Amino acid sequence: MIKDIFGTDNCMVKLIFIFLLVFSCGGFAQNSATGPHIEVSLVSETSQLSIGKTHWIGIILNPEQGWHTYWLNPGDSGEAPKIEWHSDAIEFGNIQWPIPKAIEVAHLVNYGYEGRTLLMVPITLKEQSLPHATIKADLSWLVCNEDCIPGWAKLELDLPIVPTGQSIDYSDHQALFEQTHLRLANKPFIEAKFELSESHIALQMAWPYQSNWQIFPFRGDVIQHNAAQDWTQSQDVAQLVLPLSDYFSSQPDSLKFLLSDGGSGYYVNALPNSPDFTRTDNTASKPFWVILVFAFLGGLILNIMPCVLPVLSMKALALSSAECKSHWGYPLGVIISFWLFAAVVISLKAAGSAVGWGFHLQEPLLIAALAFLFTFIAMMLWDLLPPSVNMSGIGHSLTQGSSFFSQFFTGVLAVIVASPCTAPFMATALGVAMLSPAFETWLVFTALAVGFALPMTLLPMSSHFAKLLPKPGTWMETFKHFLGFPMLATVVWLVWVFLSQTSSMGQLWLLSGLLLFALFIWLSSKMGRPFSYIFMLMALGIATLSSMKGTHITSDDQQLGSDQFSEQKLSQLRNENHVVVVNMTADWCITCKVNEQVAFKDDALKALFEEGDIDYLVGDWTNKNTTILNYLKQYQRSGVPLYIVYAGNHSKQILPQVLTPEIVIDAIYEARKEINNATSN
Repeated sequence: MIKDIFGTDNCMVKLIFIFLLVFSCGGFAQNSATGPHIEVSLVSETSQLSIGKTHWIGIILNPEQGWHTYWLNPGDSGEAPKIEWHSDAIEFGNIQWPIPKAIEVAHLVNYGYEGRTLLMVPITLKEQSLPHATIKADLSWLVCNEDCIPGWAKLELDLPIVPTGQSIDYSDHQALFEQTHLRLANKPFIEAKFELSESHIALQMAWPYQSNWQIFPFRGDVIQHNAAQDWTQSQDVAQLVLPLSDYFSSQPDSLKFLLSDGGSGYYVNALPNSPDFTRTDNTASKPFWVILVFAFLGGLILNIMPCVLPVLSMKALALSSAECKSHWGYPLGVIISFWLFAAVVISLKAAGSAVGWGFHLQEPLLIAALAFLFTFIAMMLWDLLPPSVNMSGIGHSLTQGSSFFSQFFTGVLAVIVASPCTAPFMATALGVAMLSPAFETWLVFTALAVGFALPMTLLPMSSHFAKLLPKPGTWMETFKHFLGFPMLATVVWLVWVFLSQTSSMGQLWLLSGLLLFALFIWLSSKMGRPFSYIFMLMALGIATLSSMKGTHITSDDQQLGSDQFSEQKLSQLRNENHVVVVNMTADWCITCKVNEQVAFKDDALKALFEEGDIDYLVGDWTNKNTTILNYLKQYQRSGVPLYIVYAGNHSKQILPQVLTPEIVIDAIYEARKEINNATSN
């Protein structure tokens, strides 16, 4: 169309088109203009100017209802207004941006302004005697609803200059300037620290006061703007972990943010910090020796967790034998196993991977291997392996013997079966270990290992503890056979976990492999080793194949009244002022399953979950899940369980790892009370 107009020979048509184009973009030089869905104006706080004083001018952006303009960082989309100033008599300062708000448009989040907004700029007169000053502004903007419309205007304002010392009259816009001053962020900058990982940024700062704060980055390529901003606080230190923008590509020397609660705002200057500053859950204020004490206490308590008791019973059985002399094998087996865990964690972190406690149990092949191992141990305890087979000697050394190797393997086995469990004090220590430098990670795992190994190490070394051991006798043979049943119970649990990780067909293949493995043990006494080894290889091959059969399916034990966890769902419910209970769990986590049977299946608690303002979200970490891992890292947890009760957007409460129905119910009532108090005020 434009080509057709300028191609015509009719000069009048050309002039009319140019006039309309200029007028639609603000007309000829004037102090106001109108564009689609918006009015703009160039205004001054005072009616005159004076040399030696700072004056304020500004651009008024007044979009129609339902439309908005943008802050200096527009967020996921949009563009900030741009102003080019022109005047021979004036020096111009920077735009003073009022505090913006987050504006949701579909799945995007923009930062900007709805309604009448003034973008103020400080100005000073140059030393010259002019009767008046002419201020010109080339303005461009973007006004948006669901659609966005650009606009341009050339604005001009003439202001008389009065002698220095003479009183100056204020303009009709004085009240708007005063109101806008109240909408500016406070200065000076709040100092903060930040740390970058491969996918996230963590911020740490001291809040000016308690409120519902939100961060607005100056740069548009730092964070994912639609991510929920869930702060954690320890004493005077607040911390926030957010996913990085897909467009983030540089390591900055500093980052600037606006911190706002909707009413007040503070500018934040964030500098890089050491890698371990992102500890939360009160760890940032704790000396490192306290973390080591927590790890030691967690290791002690781990001895009484139900997943470890069968293996410790085997250890106690060996200690009851007068022939047991190699007591140091057990603690060495425990410590070396924990060191191997630490080495794997450090290596994976160095390679850029994120790991948590129990991460190895997310591998179906390892679950299958453990099922074979515990089946083998059960048959050893039942004396089903023929003495003529050399492997029976290995089995006796692994499970029943009193040699150094037997005690060492018992320690290794105890650590393997303990890994699905967590005990009080362990969460804080392991959270630090997973995020700390290599040496601190190694120290935390060492303290955990010493605490775990200490009770069973002191038992035979102290005469007082030794008196607690029962006298050897024929009962030991019966007790040894009994221990085979807890081993098979462990196999049942592992097969169930395997189902959650693969499929019913994968579980069938694993059970078939275990059947062939049992057949191998029986045939080893009937047909000789070469033939029976064929069955053993077949069994192991089927186990490997089973781990690759099928895909992940949702656990059949989905809890009644719960919804699947997602960050979007959590953010939506919190914005609706709901009480939200989040349960991070996994099928291989024994502590999780005990809590779900004891606490979450309580009738009174289930009745609460059915009420309209209370929601129950469950995150299943049985298989690798980046969303859940990132959520755990926000609270500096390396594994499950993790239980959090949110009072809308007002506060959150982290519950203990060992729950009762009363603990959860009390937290829900407390959160509901806080929401009611906030809304009534």
